[in-house]
Amino acid sequence: MKSLEEYKNVPVSVAAELLDVSPNYIRAGLQYQRLPIGTAVQISSTKWTYQISPGLLKEYITGSSLRNYYQENKEFLKQLLDG
Repeated sequence: MKSLEEYKNVPVSVAAELLDVSPNYIRAGLQYQRLPIGTAVQISSTKWTYQISPGLLKEYITGSSLRNYYQENKEFLKQLLDG
């Protein structure tokens, strides 16, 4: 596998492998704006395109992005946990 810095757009399959999740998890996370690693754009009624930033993915893997996400969404996350 290439290093993240060698990609301009990380393939969904590579991101899924690095995060140990399914490619569908990555697609859904981007479509619902829950994964802070890139964007998903719907280009037709049934087709999406994905842009995964190598830098954002690296931050997410190392946890710095996750800490920022938590700080920005802590009320939402607290509501989820409190049920």
